[in-house]
Amino acid sequence: MRIPPGAAGQYATVDGVPIRYAQSGTGPDVLLVHGSPGSIEDWEPMIPRLSARRRVTALDRPGQGYSGGGERPHTPADNATVVLGLIRALGLRDVVFVGHSFAGAVALDLAIRNAPEVRSFVLVGARAYPPSPVEPLYRAVTLPVVGRGLAAALVPLMGRARVEAGVRSAFGPNGDAMPSDFLARREPIWMRPAVVEALLEERVRLEGALAAMAPHYGEIRKPVVIVCGEEDKNHDDALRLGREIPGARLVTFPRTGHYVQYARPDELAAIIEETR
Repeated sequence: MRIPPGAAGQYATVDGVPIRYAQSGTGPDVLLVHGSPGSIEDWEPMIPRLSARRRVTALDRPGQGYSGGGERPHTPADNATVVLGLIRALGLRDVVFVGHSFAGAVALDLAIRNAPEVRSFVLVGARAYPPSPVEPLYRAVTLPVVGRGLAAALVPLMGRARVEAGVRSAFGPNGDAMPSDFLARREPIWMRPAVVEALLEERVRLEGALAAMAPHYGEIRKPVVIVCGEEDKNHDDALRLGREIPGARLVTFPRTGHYVQYARPDELAAIIEETR
């Protein structure tokens, strides 16, 4: 496992897993955690905006980007355990945890645990409730023995046209905010068999994880800010989550899709900086 030339970051070993992370700035700790699929690069609009007054750490989740951990269970709970291990390994304190999409579920798991290292949470476009439909073929990836090898065979089905369609749908009305090289830079990462395997397993296991977590959202006591575009497919989850987490703050943006960090970077940075 190595980080390619020109890519940001370095490795920390957490529970035997090499986790790629990048850190910049000084001040209170902010941790940026990407969705599925994703990597540190998904936070490029946010890092310079936040690092002027914060110590900003971004990471590749296990099995994603250039991190290891492909053999681990790709669930919000296991991701939360690894992320908490990285927080401790790097000595981060009173962390503001910013989770996009799938990482919103990772944040919710840590919020339910009431992890003392995390001060507050900002959930961006988070999926929080079942159902979470997946294509039947993808479920085969979780089968013992067969599943691990099947991911490589599915790589051609995750080709450029399919990836591009998914990304453009996620950006929604904010297509002009997508950098011209967004897809070209991500395809070499997202098309790796290990990443495809992690992605599919995350999607298959997410529904059960959310069903187990949802009854506990009312127990969360840490400050939570829920941010979502009104044209994000997870908008209804954001509204419901805002009602169920005690004291949660809900911020919705009109004419905004799933990638709030690209469509509304200044507004999102302000929300993160205001979160205590």
